[in-house]
Parts: sequence; structure tokens; C-alpha cells
Amino acid sequence: MPRMFRLAFVLLLIGVPVNRAAAEVQIYSDNDTDAYVPGPGNYDRNYTEGTRVNRFGPADVLPVPVRWLADRLPGFGVWGAERQFGLASGQEIYTPDALSKRTPISDDRPYAGWLYVSGILTRRDERVMRSLEVEIGMTGPASHADEVQRWWHHRLGIRQPQGWNYQLRDEPGLVVSYQQRCRPWGRRRYADLVPHGGVTLGNVHTEASLGGTLRLGLPLPDDFGPWHNAPATSARTRFDLYVFARVEGRGVARNLFLDGNTFGPGLRITKVPFLYETQLGAAGRWHRLGFRYTFSYTTHEFRERPYCEKYGSFAVVI
Repeated sequence: MPRMFRLAFVLLLIGVPVNRAAAEVQIYSDNDTDAYVPGPGNYDRNYTEGTRVNRFGPADVLPVPVRWLADRLPGFGVWGAERQFGLASGQEIYTPDALSKRTPISDDRPYAGWLYVSGILTRRDERVMRSLEVEIGMTGPASHADEVQRWWHHRLGIRQPQGWNYQLRDEPGLVVSYQQRCRPWGRRRYADLVPHGGVTLGNVHTEASLGGTLRLGLPLPDDFGPWHNAPATSARTRFDLYVFARVEGRGVARNLFLDGNTFGPGLRITKVPFLYETQLGAAGRWHRLGFRYTFSYTTHEFRERPYCEKYGSFAVVI
């Protein structure tokens, strides 16, 4: 595996200066193949593979610079609330449908990768949870997406992609995301509805989102639903098990993986500015060990081909 990705993973695990016994580690694996997505006819295209590792420290134990910043950010003050800080590292891989084609493809999304690290600050009280995440990373060959996909395809005996020579160029990326989730009726034991909204700004993604999550559980954990940028579940309960459904609408002003590199010529396609995503899944936890499966379906993101994107995601919490 690429040395840069291994290094980022190690830095993540040792990077939060908090009590390690109290830290929560989340490991995510996304894929669009049959092993992750139910039903026939699954393809190796669009958002085809992703990995992410989060490490959160215990509540209200923040590094000194983070605490100083949180005390001054509107909406992240400590009064009557619980705050947590975490670090994450991850990689995303995007490919067109015609993996065997050796020439540039002008009517499908370009080959692209995104390798990043991020810091996450969350604040929650009984009814509202806010999260702020700052990602920095690289697209292009520096993301090592081509190496990772070829490595997996070789190990699994899958057709090798032939077009990575035409991937997006190297470009540093900065993404700042804010999200707010609400429990209008406070904590509910067996069923709840959690509306959410968010804004993302950066040269990789710029968009706004609005949606909601319905959960049914035996019982529900004391949290705001399954998210990749927040602690997975509350340690206040020893056992929880639930299913969930989420609907989200997004307005997209920029998507580097469709719009192409910020400066200079290169491959690009015509993005759809408004899209919808639905998710179905199940999650559970026993003591410190948790799991989650999510199936995601997104309406088509670009006009050249009417692909609707679907992929599955497995997560383990330890």
C-alpha cells in the first residue's frame, strides 16, 4: 500500500493528545461492488471506493489550541454542552465506467482521487449537535488512488483500470464543513426524527445540504444519528440497536471531481447542480464495540450519462 497513506494512518492514531483508553476509533470502508451493495448489476464506477479512520478523544478533553478556538467560535461555547475533538484520515477514489479504455474519456467523469487528513470539533446538548470539520489533502497522482485501486484489483483478480494516466492533476485541497443536527423533542428511546442542515466550502467541494434521519431502535443510543464526522454512539448505554432511513437534498456549486482542476485545461463534465441522496442502514453497539451498515443511493450527478450512484458502507467502532 502507498507509504503516504500508511503514514497518515499512523499519525492519526497517535495524534490526539488525550487518554487513549477513552478514545473512540471509527473505521469506514465504502465500495460499490456486489460485496457491499445488494442486488445484481453493480458496477465499478463513479465513487467506487473509499476508506476513512476517525479517532475521537473523550468528552470535554480538548487540546489547548482547539479549546481556545472553540471558546471563541459562535455556537461552540462550553456552557451547558459537551464538546469533543477528533482527527481523521481518508482516501476517496472516482472512476468512469469504461475502465478498459486506454484513451481520454470526454463523456464520463474523469479518474480522480482525494487523500486527506482532517480535524473535527463537535458540540452537543440535549437538542442540538454541531460539527465543524477542516480537511486538507491532495488530488491527482499525489492521492495514490491509482496505486490503491490497481493493488486491490490485482489481489481480487478484477479487470485492471487502464485510464489512470488521464486522471486529474495534482492540486492541494482545502474543505471546511459545518453541520447542525436537531432533536426537536429531545432524546427518544425507541423512535426519533433528526433534521439536519450543512454548508461546505472549498476548492474540492462547495455545497449546501438539508435533510432528515428517521430511526427506530431497541433502544436508540443517546446521540444524533450515524455520521462520519461525529462520535458514533454515546457511552451512556451498554447496548443499542436500530435501523435508520435518511433523505438529503444538496445544492452543488463546485465538485472538483466533475468540474476538473481549478486552474488550467483538463477533463471535465457538466455537473447537475441539485441532487438527492437516500440512505438505509442498521447500526448497533455492545459496550465499546459498534458496527454500522449503510446503503446510499444518489440521483445522477452529471448530464453526460444518466448514472444514479449507489454504494455500500461498513463501519466498525472500537
